[in-house]
Amino acid sequence: MTNPQQTPRTVAIRLIFEYEGDSVRLVFQQPVDTVISGFNTVAGTGSGNYVVETRDDRGQRLDRVPARGAFLESAEVFPENHTEPIIRVDVMEARGAFTVIVPASAETTQVAVVRVAPPGGEALQDVDLATFRLER
Repeated sequence: MTNPQQTPRTVAIRLIFEYEGDSVRLVFQQPVDTVISGFNTVAGTGSGNYVVETRDDRGQRLDRVPARGAFLESAEVFPENHTEPIIRVDVMEARGAFTVIVPASAETTQVAVVRVAPPGGEALQDVDLATFRLER
């Protein structure tokens, strides 16, 4: 008998991306055995400014995961004197890295980093910044 309290595990992949401006590179991918939440199915639109989509061989979206902390346009600056506060300053060009864990069903063959159009912007569309094939 299965325990009704247990959350079913989903096959997942940890992805690490680096970015500079709108240029994105997939630098690491690793299968993980974990419970994942906070992703939307095909019917969802995602939340936040950027998402990572899983797609099948035809390029059809399967799932969408928010890319939290991606493409930050500011940076924390730590003072030399530890009694002074840490401050956040704007940067000229977004540069950094972010990590997401995406669900990876058997039909998942690729991922795309997508800039999501703001809600209500009928003339605006989501923009694919980069698409990568997964290693399986």
